[in-house]
This record gives sequence, C-alpha cells and structure tokens, in this order.
Amino acid sequence: MFKELFYWMYINVNKIKTNDTPLFTSYLLICVLQMVNIETIFVFINYYLKIEISNSFAVYIGLVLAFSVMIINYFLLYTKRNNILKKYRDYTTKMKAKGQIYFWVYVILSFVIFYVAVVNMVTPKY
Repeated sequence: MFKELFYWMYINVNKIKTNDTPLFTSYLLICVLQMVNIETIFVFINYYLKIEISNSFAVYIGLVLAFSVMIINYFLLYTKRNNILKKYRDYTTKMKAKGQIYFWVYVILSFVIFYVAVVNMVTPKY
C-alpha cells in the first residue's frame, strides 16, 4: 500500500518544477503522513485512557517514533524506489485513476481526522 502511495506522491511532487529531488521529497512526505496517522492514534489512546505524559517525554517519544518511521521507510521505500517506479508505471489508465483517487483520499483524510481529533479530544493545559 505505501509503495503505491510513494509512487503517487512521486508523480505529484515531480510536477513541481523547482523540486530537484522528487524521490527524496516523496519519501519525506510519506513519513510525515505516517507520523500524522500515528499521532492520531495516540490522541485517541490518550483521550480514552487519560494518560498523563509530560511535554518533554512526549517530545522524546515523538522524535524516536519519527526516526523509526524514517529508517523503516528508507529501507522499504527509498532504497527500492526504482523497482517501485517500474512496477506502477505499467498500470492501466483505469488503475492509475483509481490509484490517484485513493492517494488523495488518504492524504486529505489523514489531515482532517488528525485535526478533528486534536481539536475535540485534546484539552489544553494551562
């Protein structure tokens, strides 16, 4: 699933003329999307279990998770980028249209669900 998302991210990022490294940018954006999804899960867990975590500890957990996601994606996506591009280039027009739709739905819903969860489930500490 993420290999196909990586491909569609590359196709969309490659349209930006000023971007010199569309493959690396696609890799980083996929990592960001995955971290948004992980953080959304943490928001739900924190809301229902009422876990109290200090801000500094939360930052450390976030950094460890971010670097873990980046390392995993590096080996699963970025090092295999040429094989991924070859595989998905040969899709039919119908499969490409469906892939683009799924890609944009995933991107938009990732941010919308994260935003709604944070706004409604996170209580500010004053």
